[in-house]
Amino acid sequence: MARISWFKSEAARYTFYGISFGFAFPILATSIDIARLDLEFSWQSIAYVQSNFPIHYIIDTAPLFLGLFAMFGGRNLDKLKEKNQQTLKASKFKQEFLANMSHEIRTPMVGVIGMIDLLFNTTELNNLQKEYVTTIHQSSHNLLEILNQILDLSKMEEGKFNLSPTPINFKKLIHQNVDLFLATATAKEINLVPKYSEELPENIMADGNRLTQVISNLIGNAIKFTNGGEIHIQVSAVSQKNDYLTIKVEVIDSGIGIGKKDQEALFSRFSQFNEASILSGQGSGLGLSICKKLVDLMQGKLGVKSELGKGSNFWFTFKTNIIDISIPIKENKAPTRVKKYKYDLHVLLVEDSETNILVSKQILKYLGCTADIAKNGRQAVDMFKEDTYDLILMDINLPELNGVETCNLIRKNHKKVPPVIALTSNALPGDAERFIAKGLDDYITKPFTTEILNIKLKNWFGDHYRYH
Repeated sequence: MARISWFKSEAARYTFYGISFGFAFPILATSIDIARLDLEFSWQSIAYVQSNFPIHYIIDTAPLFLGLFAMFGGRNLDKLKEKNQQTLKASKFKQEFLANMSHEIRTPMVGVIGMIDLLFNTTELNNLQKEYVTTIHQSSHNLLEILNQILDLSKMEEGKFNLSPTPINFKKLIHQNVDLFLATATAKEINLVPKYSEELPENIMADGNRLTQVISNLIGNAIKFTNGGEIHIQVSAVSQKNDYLTIKVEVIDSGIGIGKKDQEALFSRFSQFNEASILSGQGSGLGLSICKKLVDLMQGKLGVKSELGKGSNFWFTFKTNIIDISIPIKENKAPTRVKKYKYDLHVLLVEDSETNILVSKQILKYLGCTADIAKNGRQAVDMFKEDTYDLILMDINLPELNGVETCNLIRKNHKKVPPVIALTSNALPGDAERFIAKGLDDYITKPFTTEILNIKLKNWFGDHYRYH
């Protein structure tokens, strides 16, 4: 970081203030003595007082000492300002890193999720094949969820993360989380044993998605470090006052256990206590850190009891309200098969990735659309003609001209421009609003599915697909 000139620093400014204020003491003291001795105010009187009253030698040093004290205070302020600048710079770097990471991971996920979606929608699958596709679909979304967790951690640290409590059936939510891991547990000869206390109400008010995030992380970790045996998932009440309830969830395994030294750092970011997991590349070390922050938001605690070779008991508590209403249960489903609409739209697809071009073209074809391809912004500007295209799908990160610049240039050169929908891997909070404010009409986050694009086309073209 470049340092500013000393003369422009807070140290210099405070030194000047200290010296200036310090001169007031000898001037005031000398004036008082001149008045006390009934002398005329003159240079001779000043010299007389200074020479005959030695106390003035001490008072005269006030500008020096006050200047020094003020300079040290200014130096501390300079250090504080420099530290604040470094913090702001680090925060900006983190945001740029997260934005780049989000883009780089989401871009190849377009091929994975897009092709799974097309496979399910455009081909006839038997039951076994549907099961395989559903597993791949769930795994790809789990990978995407890891990315979202990292973005969540960033929002939590900035104080921009809020829970969204809704009525949930907590007993069913526990069993759904257990069901997610049955195949993995069976492969390792582990028996998952859920136990929901009969004293607990089934329906509560809580953020089901975030509870699932915490519970699935603890179950996943337990399976990862357990070979054979049982894992118990126990849910019980800690306390209850009227409709306010504190619930405790425990995940108890018979795995390798954790030493006391490792337990202290267990909930830190990027912490992985087990060397084997680090070498195998399993996990990001973020899961428990995120879980702890989520549990804190739920006004609860997250902890562990463990001994090496004797297994672990990871537990957390959270506060909630009891509700007395019937709640529909959401089951884990395969990819949604989209009704085959025929929009009959001619689309200008502006995209530089061959994989994304392939996926987007096939999804558009399935929805009854044709597409011309421009692989950079300059080519899109040259290709566009009025009354030719019904829609423009615009990637944001393009070579030569980015998506925003391309959109604005097309609007500048032509009066009749169809809706321009951004296709982008930028998924940080505020990205959608930022791109729309810069001139784009709508926004789709990569990776996207047939269902998502179908919804966007419906929003823009309604039922006109029948006669467009």
